[in-house]
Amino acid sequence: MLDFFIRLQDALLAFLDHSQYVGLTLYVFFEEAGVPWPIPAETAIVLMGYQVYLGVANPWFVVGITVGAATAGACVLYWVARLGGRRLLHRWGRFLHVTPSRLTRMEHWFDRYAAPAIIFGRLIPGFRIVVTLVAGVTRANFWVFLPSAALSALVWSLIYMSLGWGLGGEYERVVNTVRGDPRIGFGVAIGVIAVVAGWLLYRLRGRLFPRWFPRPAPNTSELDPKG
Repeated sequence: MLDFFIRLQDALLAFLDHSQYVGLTLYVFFEEAGVPWPIPAETAIVLMGYQVYLGVANPWFVVGITVGAATAGACVLYWVARLGGRRLLHRWGRFLHVTPSRLTRMEHWFDRYAAPAIIFGRLIPGFRIVVTLVAGVTRANFWVFLPSAALSALVWSLIYMSLGWGLGGEYERVVNTVRGDPRIGFGVAIGVIAVVAGWLLYRLRGRLFPRWFPRPAPNTSELDPKG
């Protein structure tokens, strides 16, 4: 069974290596739409970043295609979850301890924090699909979901393309090491995402959480001619 998955991984990577933009589009779109792949889409983006390093791929095309495919696939999964997921939760949610009252509380929470939850949640490896499903089931505003998912996809694509580009000549050695122990790749991904997400959260804290980080009031005394 392990040999089968290794051969499947090699076949997928070879397909991406030769088809480039078409393969990247299909791979990212279908994963975002909920199709499970034996290797995550992050690997495909890193591979394209390496091809940018080799000079056989355009970085702007890679980022643009990734953002477009990821956003389109996420929208498909969002609407599938929105139209059909709620009915399944009402029927089977009790087995997951998801009661109607708990679902209502989730909706209220998502209404309040939808944008930051989508942007930062979808940057965490393994949670992109989950966040999209939750957004659909809780019927988060689609016009909030769409730009938030697109912005998250932009950051996501830049991170992993830059990683593949930056690895340069070390790409093959690093990939072989990660394939031998997937926990290494997962740990590196978590670290990179945590740093970027933390920086973005710090920079945007006043806009995302105005109740917790109120902006200082302007000093009107300096503008008062009588002062």
